[in-house]
Amino acid sequence: MAETTTNFGRVESDGSVQVREGDTWRSVGSYPDASSEEALAYFERKYSDLESRVKLAGQRLKAGAASKDIEAQLTSLTAELVEPSVVGDIEALRTRVQEVSEGLPALKEQQNKETLVAVAEALAHREKIVVDMEALASTDPEKIRWKAATASITELFEAWQSHQQTGPRLPKKTADVLWTRFRSARSSLEKARRSYFQVLDERSKEAKTSKRDLIEKAEALAAKGAGGISAYRTLLEKWKVAPRASRSVEDSLWAKFKAAGDALYAEKAQQDQKDDEANAINLALKEELVKEFADILTLTDRDKATARVRTFHERFGAIGPVPKKSLRAIDDQAKKFDQHARKLDEDFWTKNDPEKQARSQSMSDQLSKAIAGLDAAIAQAQGAEKIALEEELSTKKAWLAIVGQ
Repeated sequence: MAETTTNFGRVESDGSVQVREGDTWRSVGSYPDASSEEALAYFERKYSDLESRVKLAGQRLKAGAASKDIEAQLTSLTAELVEPSVVGDIEALRTRVQEVSEGLPALKEQQNKETLVAVAEALAHREKIVVDMEALASTDPEKIRWKAATASITELFEAWQSHQQTGPRLPKKTADVLWTRFRSARSSLEKARRSYFQVLDERSKEAKTSKRDLIEKAEALAAKGAGGISAYRTLLEKWKVAPRASRSVEDSLWAKFKAAGDALYAEKAQQDQKDDEANAINLALKEELVKEFADILTLTDRDKATARVRTFHERFGAIGPVPKKSLRAIDDQAKKFDQHARKLDEDFWTKNDPEKQARSQSMSDQLSKAIAGLDAAIAQAQGAEKIALEEELSTKKAWLAIVGQ
């Protein structure tokens, strides 16, 4: 290194250091209070530093670093290499800088193409964010699920900010147009959201007022006990059609209204239990009565069965109510008597239908005349003819027996 640099540098007797450029020597400075070797070594080190920067520019070109940054670096190096205060092969450095500069246009072109592609992709991505926000803004506010929509608005805004910070720089005019659309849609949504929740608040206030009134009326029924249940059911129907408050408020209001009703039904349950205990003896009496009149189910005479069922019901009704849980079972047993009497009555009228009897009489007369004719014919017939007439006579007599029933 010392031999090489010696070819390009020297130290004069006055201590000044010179560098050779071609056939010309040029002073680059001095290094006071140092030996000639130390002074020369100092300016050689400055050359090495400059050479490293030139080498770095070449490496960055090969690596495809940003062309603007490389161009700025080359501009700086070119200016420094006009008359640098260094000792070394300055012309070689100038040549290397020129070589790097000649390779820069191709890198610029490549990066410009990549930039165009990246900008196009960024525009499409930014456009998608805007379109999503606009689609949300165009939805009927009454149909928007605002909890999910608010989360989506936040996500889209954060996506916009992130892309703006990390994505490629977009043309200002285009970026401004997209931002205006995005901001307009977002503002529209925020306005709709505020309006929607304002209406909800008003409805909630209305609901709280009307339902608190229903609660007061329901609680006032407590003095009537079980007798207030009918009025409570009317209030319940009004509750169902009243506007709803917010969920937490609605649940609280409903708990109070339901508690008022539960108190009424609890009192009714206690009263029913007392009544059932008092009516237990009636159940036993009615069960005994059912056993006593069980013979109704064996009767075949309509009038007798009807009269006995009437007597049964007179005594059955006079006993009084039974426990509610046993009401259906004992009534089902009583209904069997009614069904049996009704069946006997239906059978009677089916058999004694006047129209049916008239039709039956007409057919009976016709069969009787036919039988008389056959008897006369058989008296005069012989052989096979007589046998055939006798068979016909037998058939008609059978029909007459059926019709006459």
